[in-house]
Amino acid sequence: MLRLTFVILSVLSLLGVAGCSGAAQPSAVSTLTVSDAWVRMTAGLAEPAAGYLTIVNHGTADDALVSASSAQAALVAVHQSSMDSAGMMGMDPVARLDCPIGGTVAFAPGGYHLMISGLAVQLEAGDRLELDLVFEHAGTIVVQADVRQT
Repeated sequence: MLRLTFVILSVLSLLGVAGCSGAAQPSAVSTLTVSDAWVRMTAGLAEPAAGYLTIVNHGTADDALVSASSAQAALVAVHQSSMDSAGMMGMDPVARLDCPIGGTVAFAPGGYHLMISGLAVQLEAGDRLELDLVFEHAGTIVVQADVRQT
């Protein structure tokens, strides 16, 4: 009985030490908030929709948006609108969008946006579209985006 008690106490002691060693090391934490998510109403299923939102990094580590998806769309991609030297508006895909510590990344018409294509349903004002945003450190954040007529 004494031997069993000694073994149990030894194991518990080792577990306690192991638990303390991990807690003593500081770790960077990504704490993101996503707000003001909305999507433009589309004229038809063949037309892609544009999504907008705001990401704020309240954490102690930089993070990055690395992908996005929706169960109601074949493809959701991050794009950035820009104007070339001839005054022509265009857009380019963005594979990784940095979200620095203390920073705000705003998705707005004429700038960053989510290009949502291959929609399974017609988006109408008042609907909501669920978007899954995948971040390098924070993981997946699910957002309910309001559909607006603009």
